[in-house]
Amino acid sequence: MTPTHCILIALSLCAAASSTAGCKYSVESYTTTDAMIVTEAAFVAQVSAECEDSPSNLYAEVEGRLLVAANAGPNKYQVSWLDDFKKARRGDYHVKFYDEAGYGQLRKLLRDGESTSSVTPVHSAYVRYPGAYKGAWVNSEFLAAIVSMVVLYFAYTFKSKIVS
Repeated sequence: MTPTHCILIALSLCAAASSTAGCKYSVESYTTTDAMIVTEAAFVAQVSAECEDSPSNLYAEVEGRLLVAANAGPNKYQVSWLDDFKKARRGDYHVKFYDEAGYGQLRKLLRDGESTSSVTPVHSAYVRYPGAYKGAWVNSEFLAAIVSMVVLYFAYTFKSKIVS
């Protein structure tokens, strides 16, 4: 490499680092907790960026999936994804946020099959998924039928004892 190339690379790295270096991010997350009505678990992470020059676009990586953050207002972004309830695991999902430059590097490394550990995200957060309620173990109709049969049995045996 020539010295000119080294200087240009250093300047571009400094410019990329300074664009999001002073940002403070806060993340709020929401997940689906009721599996009786819907078929997939929804995960939503809302990101608020507090900085002078906020990134125009944010991207996210969740367990190998690359996602685009939707612009939800000034300095606010939203990342969402779906998982089947059978595949969604309880616990924390690690979400890494990237700006344009980081996302480009990440895609290039993934395309080449290389390790992505060299790309540092602008922010990372955890989305906690407590699991989903899939209903009672015993349906109420089945329980009512069993209780009525037990009551009928005791009533019939009690009647038989009284008659005899």
